[in-house]
This record gives sequence, structure tokens and C-alpha cells, in this order.
Amino acid sequence: MVEGIVLKNLSTNVTLELDKVTTLYYILDSVDWGQITSTHHSFKYVNQVGKYVTGTSLETRDVNITGWVIAKSEAQMTQRKNFLNRFVNPQQVMEISYKNYILDFLPDTSIKYSAVIKENNDVVCKFSIVGTAFDPLFRDAVEGKIEAVSTTSLFHFPLMIGGTELGYPTVMFGIRTPSLIINVYNAGAVSTGMRMVFRAKGTVINPSIINVETQEFFKINKTLSAGEQVVVETATGEKKVVGSLNGGAEENYFKYRDLDSTWLQLAVGDNLFRYDAERNLDGLEVYIYSYNRYLEVQECF
Repeated sequence: MVEGIVLKNLSTNVTLELDKVTTLYYILDSVDWGQITSTHHSFKYVNQVGKYVTGTSLETRDVNITGWVIAKSEAQMTQRKNFLNRFVNPQQVMEISYKNYILDFLPDTSIKYSAVIKENNDVVCKFSIVGTAFDPLFRDAVEGKIEAVSTTSLFHFPLMIGGTELGYPTVMFGIRTPSLIINVYNAGAVSTGMRMVFRAKGTVINPSIINVETQEFFKINKTLSAGEQVVVETATGEKKVVGSLNGGAEENYFKYRDLDSTWLQLAVGDNLFRYDAERNLDGLEVYIYSYNRYLEVQECF
């Protein structure tokens, strides 16, 4: 049973909260998340017993949301229906937020109202939103982040000045702790793409990141200046390489991608990556951002 969701039109950024208890004007009746069907691709030889499965693809998901509009007058009902009429558009992607998960879908039709008088009058009106999630997987609402390099703060009060190895007193504000191996854990149900960020603190030549287990890698053939950042997106349908200098305008860096590079994916479970550079590795910081993706997420209350 689902008690509350938030719908968002990604084109207009308008949101609509639907709940069984807390919302006043639009009340949630039910959400049917549908199921993900699969297609098993196979072949067989002459006289073979059974078939050999070469792979399985996941199909789309059907979504059906029903709710009630509550009003005290015909004018209020008209106003609230007008909101729904504009809010649901089959040409505009909708986002559903449920607990800590998100699913995107396209409405199959405009908003649909009940044709029964007792379910459609100036006090109550039942409506439904029906759509198709062409990417049928839920994802985390909050993007995960892994830092390859971090700084541990040492500055505190009372302040003690010491350390004369350099011939004069020194103050340690922090320690930079590099880790060449990054473990990214995918807690989802399927492999997924990620966003890799290379950030140069000094001049860095040809940074790269390598999957320790498969030896697949992604490499940038460019000398990065101090303050330069390269962002690599590897998710299906979103693959790109862009760069910027000191927070300036982004540029297309696709031409700097090494031709043997792989659009690295996160397998389910642990993923060990090692980052590298042909020169000044200490001047490189690497960050990995990703969303876990799930087949089903409905929970008990």
C-alpha cells in the first residue's frame, strides 16, 4: 500500500503532492506501479534439447495513479480541475517521488475524470493519470558520492604552533589523504552508469580511471591546468564528456576521450577503480557520483 507520492512535471517544474491523510485538496486513492516484463533472447541448434539464452532485456512499465479532487463549491472544483488539466501533458515527462525513490514516466493521455455523477460533481471528483515508464527502473532520490581524495582538518583551538623541520614553526591546517583505489558499491538490482569528475589542483597530464577487475578504463588525453575539471557521464542515453576551467562555461571535451576508452558501468555489488595520470598524480582529485537502480521498491507500513 502506498500512502503518499509527489508528482513533478519536469518541463514546468510544477509539483503535486498526493497523500491519503495529509493533503487537503488532492487525495491519493491508489498507485499501480505495474510490473517489468522481460524478453529472453535465445537460439538453438538442430537436435538441441531446449534453448540457449543469450541475454534478457527489460521492457517498459505501466503506471496508473488514481485520486480525488476535494472542493466546497463549483468554482473551487473548476479551479482545481484547471490545475490538473495543465499539469498532466502527454508531451511532458512526469517524475514520481515515493519515499527515497524516483521513477520517470510519460503520460499516455491527458488527465481522465470519472464519468459517474457520484464520482464527479462540485464536491468530489475522481481522476486518473495513466502513463508509461520507458526506463522502468526506480532510482535513489539522492545521488551517491565517492571521493578519491579528501582533506582531514587539523586546525583547532587551542592552537599549538610546532614542527621546526623546515627551520621555522609551522601550522598544519589539514592532511591530504589520497587513495588510489576507490570502492564504489552498487546496492541496486542492475548495473548502472555513473558520473566521473576529474579535478586538477595543478598541471595534470592525461588522467584516467581503470576498473581493477576487468581492466577496462576511461582516459582523457589532455593536459589539465590548475582549476580545470572534466566531467564524464556514462549512463545510457546521457553519455558525454565536458570540461570547464575555474568554474567557467562548459565545453565539449569529447575529442579528448582516448579511443580505447570504455563507458564504464557499475556492476551490482563492489566495484574497484584505480585512478591514474601520466604526470602529477598528486595534483588530481577524482569523484564518482551514481544512483542505485531498483526493479521494485514498494514497502510495508
